[in-house]
Amino acid sequence: MKQITLITAPGQAGTLAAIAEVLAEVNSNITACDANDDGSHCVVVLQADPYAVALRALSEAGYHAIGEDLIVLKIKDEPGALARLSSNLKEPGINIRSMRFARRENGWAIVIMSTDNDEKARELLEPSLALTG
Repeated sequence: MKQITLITAPGQAGTLAAIAEVLAEVNSNITACDANDDGSHCVVVLQADPYAVALRALSEAGYHAIGEDLIVLKIKDEPGALARLSSNLKEPGINIRSMRFARRENGWAIVIMSTDNDEKARELLEPSLALTG
């Protein structure tokens, strides 16, 4: 699984509309999107299909588009589960760049994250991997 991160100027009405229009023009569907404007930056994180087409189109449209792989994990939806999971990455010095809960149901949570060393993180978190490959 892959995601695209865009960092744009803050306080610009229509930022998401412009991004969506670029992707619509190349027939790339946004399958997930998170956006945050903190007054200093506007950060948009999205998943799109087809991914490579979306990344190229956004770059060609002048966006600073950063593509990265994601690790998809399944953990118990209970207090301390995220602490246990992230503790596995602390000692080897693996930084979690982004993380979010994608779904929570029936006592389980799907967590999506990216790190600065995905290969080692996948190895350490292997029992919790929801998707492989």
